[in-house]
Amino acid sequence: MASYIDALLYSPALQPIWLLGVVMLVEMLMNWPERYHPLSFAKLVATRMADKVHPSADRAVLQQRISGTLAPLVLISPVAIILAIFITMAEFPVFFDGLLLLISLQYQGVLARAKKVNSALALGKKTLARQMLNPIVLRETDLLSEVGIVKATIESTLLRFHQQYLCTALTFLLFGPVAALCFRLVYEFSHCWNTKCDRFSYFGQPCAMLLMIVQWLPLRLTSYLYILLGSVPSALKAQGELPRSSSTHQTLLALHGGAMGIELSGPAIYEGEKKRSIKCGGKRQVGLLDIKRTLNNISIVKFAFWVVSLCVGVAIYRLSL
Repeated sequence: MASYIDALLYSPALQPIWLLGVVMLVEMLMNWPERYHPLSFAKLVATRMADKVHPSADRAVLQQRISGTLAPLVLISPVAIILAIFITMAEFPVFFDGLLLLISLQYQGVLARAKKVNSALALGKKTLARQMLNPIVLRETDLLSEVGIVKATIESTLLRFHQQYLCTALTFLLFGPVAALCFRLVYEFSHCWNTKCDRFSYFGQPCAMLLMIVQWLPLRLTSYLYILLGSVPSALKAQGELPRSSSTHQTLLALHGGAMGIELSGPAIYEGEKKRSIKCGGKRQVGLLDIKRTLNNISIVKFAFWVVSLCVGVAIYRLSL
């Protein structure tokens, strides 16, 4: 028995899963200020790149799409090649694998913002809550009611959890740390060049399209893991009520809203223009306690995701013997 446990601990096939568990724990406990995080620098570079290659939205649509395709390639390719070569030459590659994964998994800032929004609303400080919410959403927050603030906080926290955390972790397990970092960079660039902004409606399409394709299956799989904490029949019912043309984001919100019994999505204001989305999920209006429920569920799903990954890894290991 002891030799079998040792084989599991030191198996090269299971090493990424053990490393993921350690890095997830470090990311939860480590307070890495956003302003000093490498991803913040990457977003700044992406913004400057857009200013250079896409100064105006008046250019031809094809030209904007070509620029939007080349920009992330120019920014990401050299970094990916250099890191891949460096890791293969490193004496302790596991350390650098963990460091790249720690950078890629950055999510604590979002949770900290959500907690600050919750605290501000609990004290009746709506203006402060809007200020705390603003950095993690694209929509305008100045006119949001308390219900709107709570809904936007829950939606942003959930979407970012699945997209920038769980999908990144899954990419690491399947393709390694460099691929995980590249995925996270594409995700961050898609936020910098969000297609909901008129200026980037065409320029940001290549990044948005790539993410939509890559995330289609992972987002649904991780969403089904989350809804196990709530009402599965209600979640599936909410998903079934969506139109066939609904986006992956809408599907994710419907599943989560249905599982928690709360209504999500709906109209939001971007750059002074109201854009309508179908309300989905449950029937109950969101309340302040739902933010805390969401944060608690996220902590449980993090652990469950790692446990499921470990179980799958052990099963594959046993089949390979």
